[in-house]
Amino acid sequence: PEERPAPSPEVLTALAGRHNAGLSLGRLGRWAEAGEVHRAVAAEREHLLGPDHPDTLASRYEVAFALSRTGRAPDALRAYKHVTEARIRTLGADHPDTLAARQEMAYVLGQLGRPFDAHRVYTSVLTARERTMGPDHPDTLRCRHNLAFNLSRLGRLEDSYRMAREVAAARARVLGPDHPDTLVTRYEVAYALGQLGRWTEALETYREVAEARGRALGPDHPDTLAARHEIGISLGRLGRSAEALDLYTALVSDRTRAQGPAHPETLRARHGRCVNLGRLGRWEEALAESREVSAVRERVLGPDHPDTLVSRREVAVGLGWLGRWPDALTEYRRVAAARERVLGPDHPDTLASRNDEAHCLQQLGRSDEAVALYRRVAALRGQRASAGG
Repeated sequence: PEERPAPSPEVLTALAGRHNAGLSLGRLGRWAEAGEVHRAVAAEREHLLGPDHPDTLASRYEVAFALSRTGRAPDALRAYKHVTEARIRTLGADHPDTLAARQEMAYVLGQLGRPFDAHRVYTSVLTARERTMGPDHPDTLRCRHNLAFNLSRLGRLEDSYRMAREVAAARARVLGPDHPDTLVTRYEVAYALGQLGRWTEALETYREVAEARGRALGPDHPDTLAARHEIGISLGRLGRSAEALDLYTALVSDRTRAQGPAHPETLRARHGRCVNLGRLGRWEEALAESREVSAVRERVLGPDHPDTLVSRREVAVGLGWLGRWPDALTEYRRVAAARERVLGPDHPDTLASRNDEAHCLQQLGRSDEAVALYRRVAALRGQRASAGG
């Protein structure tokens, strides 16, 4: 084949600038816009440089990353596989860029409810990183951090907690106790404690992380605000719903000021308010708030985004508690149908939605339909378990 004419330095510089603009949009949480920028740059780089050029693949990698952050996990997985195969071909299996793409593939497999597959990829990447970079290299520790999180998805909660503690100690030693990566893993330690039902310890750890992030990053930094969100979850789990409601009310105000009223994390804090209003028996307020959050999430994130569906489920929960079971059934079915369409019929979230639907049918006195649906869910769970998914 004929050699491509070399593109002018000015053209390449302009593309690099657009690539960096896409990265900046991602850092601001504007993932849909970032994805569009990276898609356009990837197409132009492919035309000018070829499909396997490192710059083209860098753009394709960022397209995949944006897809994974906008609820399009199946598309993200396909994109990462494409990048991984091309990088293995051109750079080698152990090249850091190849390992980065494989690591993100594992993350998406976890998003897709395939933690066993994710575990296999993480373990393979970790082995390669330890061999080529050493056990204390920041990229190796990042992989171990992700592996610790995935262990919790496999139900290996003690293993997850133990590995997270080890990574937190290693990061504190290598990077310092207040380094953002160290605090991310301490955050993971707190999450693991919560999974183990050790909510008092989880609350204490989240508070320590929030204080350290406030000192290092500032009170309005997204990571500081994220730790405060988890404090709210911990308070709720400990039955301290009034304190949790106060925390989320303040957090909504701070997030709105720092990130805007329609930012996904502002909406997540409002969702926390909904949940705790319900726990306090204030169901009319909870329903009104959850309807608002659901509508904004649908507009901002799309109707099938996981967060939108969580809010629509919260609407159904509120309707049920208010005795409006026919309306609740309509909402539960909409959520179940969307999850089945996006995630597949045997994904854990789809099965949870079908279980909600069956419970609703039971409340409506439609016992035969409820029993049939419970049986169908149990059969799908059994098939998934036997398939190792």
